[in-house]
Amino acid sequence: MTKENALAAGLELFSKKGYSNVGLTEILEKAEIPKGSFYHHFKSKEAFAIQVLEGYSNCGLAVCQDVLLKKSELTPKERIQSYYKDRAEEFEQKQFEKGCLLGDSCSEGGVSNEFKTFVEEQLEKWEATIEQCLEEGKANNQISKEIDTRMMASVILNGWEGAIFRMKSSKNRQPLDDFIQILDLLL
Repeated sequence: MTKENALAAGLELFSKKGYSNVGLTEILEKAEIPKGSFYHHFKSKEAFAIQVLEGYSNCGLAVCQDVLLKKSELTPKERIQSYYKDRAEEFEQKQFEKGCLLGDSCSEGGVSNEFKTFVEEQLEKWEATIEQCLEEGKANNQISKEIDTRMMASVILNGWEGAIFRMKSSKNRQPLDDFIQILDLLL
């Protein structure tokens, strides 16, 4: 239970403040665990952060894959739009306080190449899921054959992450709604 408490505390703290703005003492206090227990489970704060990010990414990616790859009653374009509309609703319910922990982690300073590589690998999984959905739409003539699905998946992921940054700074959903609206034109 100690490890799970620490990971849950890390997720909450990193989501609110970012990795660089959270100290080990704060993590220990939030998780209500001693320093020795922390180091029993994690070799460093950065190794801990990678495990937090991995849990976050796996959970979110499962939702993304369920919508984009398994909702066969919707066209691929409808799945993509539905997925992002649902995420926008979630951000609004959280009063635009929290963004995407992976996207936020891209701008962290003072982290190792291992940390940066891990974040990039996770984002590539998300991009591959979008690309797979786009490929299905292309194969079914529901998305233009002219679209380079790898590039479009990258544009979609990068556009969404940018919209999230703007959402957090403006504290409203307009950047998310603008992104969702432009998806209709892109696809």
